[in-house]
Amino acid sequence: MIQHLSSADYKHMLWKNGAGYTIELARSEGSSLESFDWRISMADVKTSGEFSKFEGMQRYLTVLEGQDILLNIDHQVKHLQYLESIKFSGDSQVSCELPNGKIRDFNLIYDAKKFHADYEWMFESAASEITSSADLIFVFNQSLEPLEVKINESIFYLEHQESLIIKDQNCLKSIVFGKQNKKQVCAIQLTKI
Repeated sequence: MIQHLSSADYKHMLWKNGAGYTIELARSEGSSLESFDWRISMADVKTSGEFSKFEGMQRYLTVLEGQDILLNIDHQVKHLQYLESIKFSGDSQVSCELPNGKIRDFNLIYDAKKFHADYEWMFESAASEITSSADLIFVFNQSLEPLEVKINESIFYLEHQESLIIKDQNCLKSIVFGKQNKKQVCAIQLTKI
């Protein structure tokens, strides 16, 4: 099954700690923030403060819009700039500061006891290909220009911040990302353990 998702398909929801809003792109199941196996989202971070905890999970975070963010993760400060990523535990004590104003970030939260995650950003302008037998593949286009994505024999065009979700296909999949001057695309592969 392949789904092409646009902003009309995304859900706006309150953060777990109630301090802001998340745009949920996709999740494994349900609507509770207490029980899911994986979740992909964007969050608009407008003020400094504490992050929600997601016990037992692993997290990836990438700065999508805005200049930068200072993350204090278990008393170690990490400075992330535009399109830089970090992986950390959902059990960690995390707070942030915004030295240059608000940002939007992109997030993967997943249960590492159930899934192995491959989280990769691609920036090369040439056409590129990945071959995967993952249980779920999620493609997110951050490029300002439409991105051509060919999956086996099907072709899709993703606008800025649109995505594709490919799941429940246990066969080997070829995914080709078309040539693009300023390509900014994330490919997430989740494989059941």
